[in-house]
Amino acid sequence: MLQFTDQESWNALRSQVNWLFRAHQPPGDHPFGAYFTTLPPNTTNLAKKLRIPRRKIEFVFCFQGADGLLQIPGGRGDYVWYSPSDYRVKYDKQHEHGRADEGKCK
Repeated sequence: MLQFTDQESWNALRSQVNWLFRAHQPPGDHPFGAYFTTLPPNTTNLAKKLRIPRRKIEFVFCFQGADGLLQIPGGRGDYVWYSPSDYRVKYDKQHEHGRADEGKCK
């Protein structure tokens, strides 16, 4: 599972032993939650597919499992998942994190 973000959020999250992804209300009629994807950083038109600003795909966190995550309704549910509340990833489930353009989370 992957979570893309900007540099400010990446700095805050990586400073924690256990990553805590905060739930929020995205624009439109999407459910309140913390959002994740299975699409890798080298996906063509990634920001457009995820419907997020390009600056939000600069950094990435990768972790194993999807415990408690729900697929969003519709076609994007094949690759977009969310937690209806803050989502914690313990250290033993974490993989790589860093700049998405440096081959992290292939």
